[in-house]
Amino acid sequence: MINEVKERRINFITKISKKRRWDFGDGNPYFDEVFNHMDKIEAKTLRIYKRKLKERKKNERNRIIAHFNKFK
Repeated sequence: MINEVKERRINFITKISKKRRWDFGDGNPYFDEVFNHMDKIEAKTLRIYKRKLKERKKNERNRIIAHFNKFK
């Protein structure tokens, strides 16, 4: 079931990337999700997956901001 959620998400990302003619490199907005976050998220439903993804991105942004605030 967990793999099903990730497979559905990959299919969606592939479909939208082809539709918008994005290559799968750094310029693709989903690149970070697939290569940095997807393998670390365990979720049974797509809704839970998206919630955990949003939390991970928020936490990552906060860590970056805190790192640079140390140097002020």
